[in-house]
Amino acid sequence: MSWIAWGGGSSLDSGKGEPELNYLLPRALYFGEVSSREISAPLGRGGCSCSWVDMEASEDYIWPRATSELILLPVTGLECVGERLLAGEGPDVLVYSLDFGGHLRMMKRVQNLLGHYLIHGFRVRPEPNGDLDSEAMVAVFGSKGLRIVKISWGQGRFRELWRSGLWNMSDWIWDARWLEGNMALALGHNSVVLYDPVIGCLLQDVPCTDRCTLSSACLIGDTWKELTMLAGAVSNQLLIWYPAAALIDSKPVAPDRRVTGHVGVIFSMSYLESKGLLAIASEDRSVRIWKVGDLRVPGGRVQNIGHCFGHSARVWQVRLLENYLISAGEDCVCLVWSHEGEILQAFRGHQGRGIRAIAAHERQAWVITGGDDSGIRLWHLKGHGHPGSGVSSLCFKSHRRPGALKAVTLAGSWRVLAVTDTGALYLYDLEVKCWDQLLEDKRFQSYCLLEAAPGPEGFGLCAMASGEGHIKVVPINTPTAAMDLTLFHGKVHSVSWALRGYEELLLLASGPGGVVACLEITAAPSGKAIFVKERCRYLLPPSKQRWHTCSAFLPPGDFLVCGDRRGSVLLFPSRPALLKDLGARGAAGAAAGAGAAAGAGAAAGARALGVDSDRGEGETALAEWGPVSILPFLHGKQGVTSVTCHGGYVYSTGRDGAYYQLFVQGNQLKPVLRQKSCRGMNWVAGLRMMADGNMIILGFHANEFVVWSPRSHEKLHIVNCGGGHRSWAFSDTEAAMAFAYLKDGDVMLYRALGGCTRPHVILRESLHGREITCVKRVGTITLGPEFEVPSFMQPDDLEPGSEGPSLIDIVITCSEDTTICVLALPTATGSAHALTAVCNHISSVRAVVVWGVGTLGGPQDPWPGLTAHVVSAGGRAEMHCFNIMVTLDPSTPSHLSCHVMHLSSHRLDEYWDRQRNRHRMVKVDPETRYMCLAVCELDPPSLGPLVAAACSDGAVRLFLLQDSGRRLQLLAETFHHKRCVLKVHSFTHEAPNQRRRLFLCSAATDGSLAFWDLTTVLGPGSTALEPPADPGLPHRLGNPCLTLQAHNSGVNSLHTLPTHKGHLVASGSEDGSLHVFVLAVEVPELEEVGGAAEPVPQLRVLEQHSVPCAHAAHVTGLHILSPSLMVSASIDQRLTFWRLGHGEPTFINSTVYHVPDVADMDCWPVSPEFGHRCALGGQGLEVYNWYD
Repeated sequence: MSWIAWGGGSSLDSGKGEPELNYLLPRALYFGEVSSREISAPLGRGGCSCSWVDMEASEDYIWPRATSELILLPVTGLECVGERLLAGEGPDVLVYSLDFGGHLRMMKRVQNLLGHYLIHGFRVRPEPNGDLDSEAMVAVFGSKGLRIVKISWGQGRFRELWRSGLWNMSDWIWDARWLEGNMALALGHNSVVLYDPVIGCLLQDVPCTDRCTLSSACLIGDTWKELTMLAGAVSNQLLIWYPAAALIDSKPVAPDRRVTGHVGVIFSMSYLESKGLLAIASEDRSVRIWKVGDLRVPGGRVQNIGHCFGHSARVWQVRLLENYLISAGEDCVCLVWSHEGEILQAFRGHQGRGIRAIAAHERQAWVITGGDDSGIRLWHLKGHGHPGSGVSSLCFKSHRRPGALKAVTLAGSWRVLAVTDTGALYLYDLEVKCWDQLLEDKRFQSYCLLEAAPGPEGFGLCAMASGEGHIKVVPINTPTAAMDLTLFHGKVHSVSWALRGYEELLLLASGPGGVVACLEITAAPSGKAIFVKERCRYLLPPSKQRWHTCSAFLPPGDFLVCGDRRGSVLLFPSRPALLKDLGARGAAGAAAGAGAAAGAGAAAGARALGVDSDRGEGETALAEWGPVSILPFLHGKQGVTSVTCHGGYVYSTGRDGAYYQLFVQGNQLKPVLRQKSCRGMNWVAGLRMMADGNMIILGFHANEFVVWSPRSHEKLHIVNCGGGHRSWAFSDTEAAMAFAYLKDGDVMLYRALGGCTRPHVILRESLHGREITCVKRVGTITLGPEFEVPSFMQPDDLEPGSEGPSLIDIVITCSEDTTICVLALPTATGSAHALTAVCNHISSVRAVVVWGVGTLGGPQDPWPGLTAHVVSAGGRAEMHCFNIMVTLDPSTPSHLSCHVMHLSSHRLDEYWDRQRNRHRMVKVDPETRYMCLAVCELDPPSLGPLVAAACSDGAVRLFLLQDSGRRLQLLAETFHHKRCVLKVHSFTHEAPNQRRRLFLCSAATDGSLAFWDLTTVLGPGSTALEPPADPGLPHRLGNPCLTLQAHNSGVNSLHTLPTHKGHLVASGSEDGSLHVFVLAVEVPELEEVGGAAEPVPQLRVLEQHSVPCAHAAHVTGLHILSPSLMVSASIDQRLTFWRLGHGEPTFINSTVYHVPDVADMDCWPVSPEFGHRCALGGQGLEVYNWYD
């Protein structure tokens, strides 16, 4: 017999406690009398337990056995311990280093520390010297479980020195507190127990006379004699009582005081002993502050001194600090209050159902929040980080400055320019704090446009435009050197600047008739004068409001990208040399664009050739060139607001509430992806690229100017300016962000030091704010040793086979929060990296399917990376097709980046709008949901694949993808099931000397399965595809070739696998049952059918078996791994393996996972070294692996 002194994943986490273990452990270790160096031991992946394990018992270990390698769940517990942060995620503990000297990172993930319980809190044992920077004794509790661990994190390395058994209480643990080496626990039915965590012995159990159910509890005191229990009862009362008042053990103690006032259940409470304050958070969306004095003394007076209303939903957590009160709730907002009840700060950024946990580091003035979206964020309290100066008036109104303000702009973040209706231009310097008049020109009175040139701080140029075609370019530092030009005989509608590094500066001005003059600005060698030269003229396509709104250089500078008032994005050559090379194409483009827009092709063609009968007397005859490429009406009739070039892409924004990602290929603009901004922001004014590679969106939300971060999903800055219809300007530099606008006849300025970014840190990115509905694996990328992915494991903890090339699985998840996320899951690090998120859907995304997976370099010369086509569908009968490309990017934590290109979309409402005689027909339900998708690869592949959709209106619909996914067409549909169709699955039949045949299986809420032979239905000359009843409607798919009643309730999972006998089909139902059968495809010989008709195959069930009570709840995941092995997942949170091939499926083993309400599962083989992986998606994401 052989023994080991430590092991992971042993039977000690079975939930029965480990009393035999603790007598083997010296109490000297627990109390720190033995050096950590003498007993430190490495920690295994499954969680180290200092136990004795009989290795001969491993003969009963049944393979395969699934082990969890990654969990992304709501963060339910947070605690700061010195410069470290402990975070509870399911049963796992995440340890973060909060050292901002370059070591802000995750140190360790301790897996399965609390068995099958979820961690709800941490309690650190106070040390006599107060030193927690090297070692700490921590009590971890949640649900009914408690475990004590002694950990060391000195020298930047995490080590677990000792852990107790997993102690199981008789009731829910609401709070825990250290009392001289023992633990006092507040239990769920208003009782307090004193526990010895070393030997697992219950020392005292004191109940309260009011044995009500608690919704929260808090323990106060350092000894048993002064221990005070604050119990939040479901009756909305707070009960205060003292366990030490029990004269005899287990005798109930009556409450000393009852605190009432809340009209909802009490969820959290916090006591500040230094000031005698108590804060209570409730279901009634409020926080109450009470003056209670010393709660350890019975009979004290309780006085309500504050009632704080600021949350829009239930308040989950509250924490009292010396100078602040922190609260967080279901509305995903963390509020910072003063003790008088005034809101000081609001932290927004988490998504989904709320913030579950908060922690505070008072010395550093940090607040850490953990949410339902699996994200962890660190925020700076006011007065720390980058402060903001807020909104201030610049006091323009004065008798010395006559006239009313007409326009305002910013030259950098510290100089403000304003022009009045008298034609006077004024400058305000924030350092001098006074207004100076630069010039006055009567030609610019009553109507004047004002724009400052982009550039670094101190770059001083601005342009003024009048209603009579005049342009004045003004050097701000030397206004006497201003240059005047008369460009048009009429109104100048818009002006914009285009800057290319420090080499080239252009000014574009739009005049009557859609003519845009391009002016080249250069500086004299002395720097005291400027030269303005008209380089060329462009012509916009005809429209009612025919002027440009923005412009930017397309690197390397050969083209200009412009947006116009009609919502189009245009591409123009930037130099005359290019104009000559592209002359014929530009003239034709102008004529074609004009004819398409307004039927004025002849006039536009004439202008493209330089003929203009409306030209003024003093204007130079220059050719007016049309665009070489145009995306007409991209942003709708409200117009384009900005164009930005970054990273090889063009980004455009508009007043339709969206921003587009475009790219230029062969001198042609092509759309890549359309993204929506935050909810309610219908006016997207622009975007900025930050130094860290992140993007921020500028826009107007009702009457507020908002700076929004798509990465952190938060509004970084909010300015109540009255809306974007008035004159405004925005500037952002590394030093400060500034926003100026006109209001009440004055110039208002909002300024925040430190730029646009908020002083907070995302310790871990969010995944999804709502439940995950579908998980699909795309492929695997192999990275060489030069692309080593950072690991959260110590070298001794890595699994065998982890050395060498890194394998990264690319997985796509979709969610109820309308987003699709592309994740990178390295096999050796136990981490997940979100590569990108797609937000095209207007409702929940229910299904995702992947097809056309390939390498970047092609089959002959592949290199790391992959490409794939993805089709997503969900609510509102909406379907999108896009292409993803994952490439190497050493600058990111995962060393990968993902590029998304939107290809096509489809909605049943659009299909309805194109029909004739709609008044005679019944409209398709606009709330139809696509429940599941399946790809059907046609033969030959040149026809494009089919996408089968299971629909909630009882239909199975077939969509045809053509032109590599750029065309998505509804081909056929059937209402055979006459009830909600839950699943569709496609499979192929291949046999020697026979044609490859494609089959489709569908399952509905009545438990029936239907099979269609798509090869026969869609074959040439086939009559099985019935013609539509009316023109414009899809074809009718006809009757299935086989129907089967497999279950008595809905089918939530379906999978097939070809075998030598036939096709193995397995299904799982809502009643927890499994149904497995073998399906044979019999193709008759040509002699049997006679003539030249193609033989029609027959489907026949050879054998079938059922497991009535395979699971205790809905079976939502099912995968046949081999003809002899199947795995299933259910809402009962069990991953179960079944043996097949010997009659009825036989149970092998089961593993409990931690993701509630699992909606989908995907399994795939990785490699012989890594075995299989399985991803489970529900209210979180968990990844398992096993070896065959």
